[in-house]
Amino acid sequence: MMATIVAGLGWTTARPARAHCGDECWDPLPLWLKPSSSELAADGVLAFSPGYDRAARALEFFTLKVLDPMGEEVAGTFELYEDFSVFVWRPAQPWIAGATYTVITHLDTAAWATAEYSASPGACVTYERETQVTIAVEPLPGPAAPPLVVTSQHRVETWDVLGDLVCCDGAYPEKWPGQGHCQYPDDYQIRYEEGFCTHLREHGRLTVAYDFDREALAATAVSNLASRLLGPGDREWSGWAATLGAPGCLRFEALDLARGEVFVDERCFGDDVADALGTLDVDPTAALAASCAGQAYVCEGKTSWDPERCTTWPEGQIHPPPADEPPAGEPSAAESGGATESSGGCSTHERPGTPALVVLGGLLLRRRARR
Repeated sequence: MMATIVAGLGWTTARPARAHCGDECWDPLPLWLKPSSSELAADGVLAFSPGYDRAARALEFFTLKVLDPMGEEVAGTFELYEDFSVFVWRPAQPWIAGATYTVITHLDTAAWATAEYSASPGACVTYERETQVTIAVEPLPGPAAPPLVVTSQHRVETWDVLGDLVCCDGAYPEKWPGQGHCQYPDDYQIRYEEGFCTHLREHGRLTVAYDFDREALAATAVSNLASRLLGPGDREWSGWAATLGAPGCLRFEALDLARGEVFVDERCFGDDVADALGTLDVDPTAALAASCAGQAYVCEGKTSWDPERCTTWPEGQIHPPPADEPPAGEPSAAESGGATESSGGCSTHERPGTPALVVLGGLLLRRRARR
């Protein structure tokens, strides 16, 4: 039989190359940029966030035209905040309070892809985007650290790694790539042709999520903020959440875009669940006893278990590799109806009535948190 452990669930459907403009499937170049908000304070600025730490590069291929209510072009200048992967446009003269401006943007992703990845001309289609931005009557409140909403969630998960498994009865798991050409690096399945596998260990994780307190802040105040989240060792997390495998401190930084001030809020997490974080041993004895006919074992191998490099579990003795195939013309023990001998006491016969393909629901592996 063939057992399958399903690993990642990322992009597995083939997508046209044009959609990615020569870039990696999971990290595409942006095809267009628009202002991060359609409502600004009277003294606010237009902000653009291309993501992926690409603000400086995106600005090289970005053009902008701002038209006032009369259709006249407005002069202004760009300012780059590379640490926050954002750039802003500030009008040379104050906005007209209560007025609506037209913002026309164009990001030449085709030229960017050619310069960055040597993509062929026309690898992607780029176009102008027109949006309307309304200016509020009120100015921004005074500079201050924005209030935050912070939540945390502890979970224990199994991982799609060969080193976490213990098997029996001739199971030698291996990694199989997922379907399609456009996948995350850890999108794969773990499969084995017979026998049984279960987990020796689990992993405790604490996910901490932040956001601005949007009920306490005016919409124009929120649109004037950019943020980033740093973890232990100044590791930067993308988005609004970080995942910790051990107690640690996180630093949330908020940038006041109009005035260039940075506010820092640092908090520590995980002490209350310290014993349930990191690698956690699991006792697989009951699962093995219920599903195995022979000795359990673990093996070495990066992409597949090597039957020549196995030890019994939990004793740690050398586990013999599976018996050689019988000479041509001689039936195997399974074909002749006899039992398969094993010097290690591990039966490798196929259990009757087992379907050819079994999805091992109990070993559904969750994807590791993307860092």
